[in-house]
Order: sequence, then structure tokens, then C-alpha cells
Amino acid sequence: MGTPIIQIENVSKSFGSLSVLNGLSFDVASGEKLALIGPSGSGKTTILRLLMTLETINDGVIYIDGEPLWHMEKAGMLVPADETHLHKMRAKIGMVFQLFNLFPHKTVLENVTLAPTLTGKLSKPDANNLALELLDMVGLADKAEQKPAQLSGGQKQRVAIARALALKPKIMLFDEVTSALDPELVEEVLNVMHRLAAETDMTMLLVTHEMSFARDFADRVLFFDGGRIVEQGKPEEIFSNPQQERTQSFLKKIVAGGRQI
Repeated sequence: MGTPIIQIENVSKSFGSLSVLNGLSFDVASGEKLALIGPSGSGKTTILRLLMTLETINDGVIYIDGEPLWHMEKAGMLVPADETHLHKMRAKIGMVFQLFNLFPHKTVLENVTLAPTLTGKLSKPDANNLALELLDMVGLADKAEQKPAQLSGGQKQRVAIARALALKPKIMLFDEVTSALDPELVEEVLNVMHRLAAETDMTMLLVTHEMSFARDFADRVLFFDGGRIVEQGKPEEIFSNPQQERTQSFLKKIVAGGRQI
């Protein structure tokens, strides 16, 4: 298996007096598709935000591709990372947010090319070529010159996926990417993610309440509650035969709410 691409070791995170994660540890293998499920407030999105360096950790160590994320080595010891180290580590990770976060005054093409050109990863012509390839992949090559306001929610989310892919990350994080969409637009976004999972060896972490998609998409499912992993396993095990009472209760409520698993 080699070294896991993500290693989370005894990580704790609090917001004031509210403890969200307390000594959390788990690994993610390179190329693994991992679904994080659980009730709201269970710590799932916080994990993604720590990986994306949008929130700082209070304790523990996170390794990305064998390197510490929030720390760096100095004289054989781990010390808090400086901004140069964080900037280097961020280049390995892309994230797609719940609410798209596109720049409204820029065209679709400009939204996708902005990061690769600003970071100096690609020249403007190369960034344009890559952006058009990615927009074609997500089915939006014909929208390249439009502004976000001219797109549906599902189209905006597909642009956001193309934008994250433009930096060629090793790891992609998806945070409830369909929860802000009208039900009829959900499928078009999930289809793009299915294609990504099938056609790339990218490591992907998905926080979702779409249980049927998590079942199809994931190699492994982690069920969180209260900032800890209550149960984990292959999707068939978690969704068809959960062992923990808390997992059983959560999935029953999902079914009772009319959602498929």
C-alpha cells in the first residue's frame, strides 16, 4: 500500500469552548475514494477545512503525501509551519465548496484559469487550453465566455469542479457539493464526480448527505458522530449491515426522511 497520502494523528480542534474533534486519527490511501457521513455538527466539514488549511489545528499532526501539513521539520523537530510551507502544501489539495464561490465579474473561462496563472504554474495560453479541456470534461465548453449569473446552480458547481482540477491537485475535497442545488440539478454534478472517480487516480474525500451516491462512489465510508469515527467499512457493510447502534439510528432517520441509501 505504501505511505498513506493523508495521515491524521491525534488531531484536536475546538472553537472556543466547543470541542469539535478530540484526538482524531485515520489514514487515507493514495487513490482512495472516501465518504464522510454523519449528522450535522459531527466534525466532517471541519476535517476538510483543516486539510485545506482554512482552519488551524489545536493539537496533533496531519501529514499530506508524507510531509507534515501544519508543521515543518527544523533541527529534527516539528515546529509550526510558516506561510511558505503552507503555500507549498496547499498546491497538493483542491476543494469544491457547497456554495460554488465563483467570481461573479469574471467569465467561466477566467474563473478556471485564474489560479494556475496567478500561481505561475501555467502560462496564459496553456491555462486557457487546460481550462477548455476541463470545461469540456464537465460538459460546459460552450459556456466558457458566460458569467456565473447566466448559469444554473448545477452548472456553477461543475465550473467549481473544473476550477479545482485546474491546479492538478493530488487530493480533491468535496464539501456537500449538492446540498445547495435544486433536486433536478443534483444528478448532473454527481455524474461529473462519478466520472472523476472512474477515470482518475486522484484521492477524493466527500462529505455528503447523499447516501445512495456515497454508496456508489466510495471505496470506504466513515460514519462520524461527536467528532469521532463511530464506524467505518466498505459501503455495503455500512449501509446494509451497520454494526453500531448509533449508525443504525442515523441511517433509519435518513430513510424515514425519504432519502435512499
